[in-house]
Formats: sequence, structure tokens, C-alpha cells
Amino acid sequence: MIKEEEIKNAGTYVEQLRVSVDNLEVPNDSRTRAAGSCFAIAQELHHAIVRLIEWRLFAAAFSLVRIEFEAYIRGEWLSQCASDSVIDAFLQNKEPPRINCLLAELEMLESFNEKVLSQIKEKTWKSMCAYTHTGGLHVQRWNTEDGIEANYNRDEILEVLKFAEIIASLSVVGTARLAKDDALANRTFEAFKKRVVA
Repeated sequence: MIKEEEIKNAGTYVEQLRVSVDNLEVPNDSRTRAAGSCFAIAQELHHAIVRLIEWRLFAAAFSLVRIEFEAYIRGEWLSQCASDSVIDAFLQNKEPPRINCLLAELEMLESFNEKVLSQIKEKTWKSMCAYTHTGGLHVQRWNTEDGIEANYNRDEILEVLKFAEIIASLSVVGTARLAKDDALANRTFEAFKKRVVA
């Protein structure tokens, strides 16, 4: 099972990311409000995932991974691709295009043209959906030889924590870009690289 030190380190990183954008000055326009809200939601979901894992509420933690990923993708798309009229409609509760459309538009941009986000989606989407919608993959984690009980393995839990950290870090970079704060974007990227190597 996950070690106390590992969950403590994950919590410390959540706080580091939160503090990095706390009181950050961003423009007061619809695009920034829409995209910035998505990035903030992705960060909050990261925080929730870490806390739920700390409390051993693994089903709930795993179910949030897809939602965090979608929040980040929407934030980037709203920030860099959506028209002003689409943003205004989104802020009035109109649904944005589906995730494949968002990714296709994002990956036409130079900063996303390596199609890493699509590759992530391709590899993980089925699993993310199964965890979010209580699919068979998720139900398997609750069936043991002894009965019905949580049975998540350490590697899966660490994988969820790492993925949540990646998305939250990218959300901070997106927020930094909204604030035109390259130094924050670079610091966040460097801090994340150190975590990956550790």
C-alpha cells in the first residue's frame, strides 16, 4: 500500500502548486475567466485525488482522474482556440465540443502539435471512463476472493497520483500563460521534472 511519506510528499506538491497561483494577477476578460476556472478546477481535483487517497477512498479518487483531464483540456482549448462567441456561450452554460474536437483543434497549435494529449487520451480514456462511470474495470477492484472490498494495488495508486500531478502542473502552466508569467511556467515545469526523476 502507499506509504505515509509518499502521500505527504503528494500533499506538499498540491500546496506548492496552489501557492504558486494564489493571488496571481490575470486579465479580467471572458476568455481568462473561462479558461482560468477550468485550470483552477483541475487543480482542485488534483487536491481532492490526493486527499481521497490519503483517506483510502480509492474509488472516489480514481473516478476524478478523467474529470481532471477534461478540465485541463477545456482550459487549454478555451484559452487558445475558442472564439469569443463560443466562450460567451460556454459561460452561459452551453456545452463545448466533445473532447476529440477540442484535442484536434489544440493539436493544430505549435505548442501541442506533437499530439501528446491525444496519445494520453488514446492510452487511458477507456480506463478513465471505466473508473468515472463504475465500469467493469472499476468493479474488478472491489472483488476479492474473500468478498467485496477495495483491492487497489500500490502501482495503480501511484500511477493515479502521478497522472493527477502531471495534469495539475500543466494547469498551473496554463494559468501562468494567462497571466503572461513565463517565470512561473518555467518554475512549475522544472519543479515537476524534479518530481518525475525522484
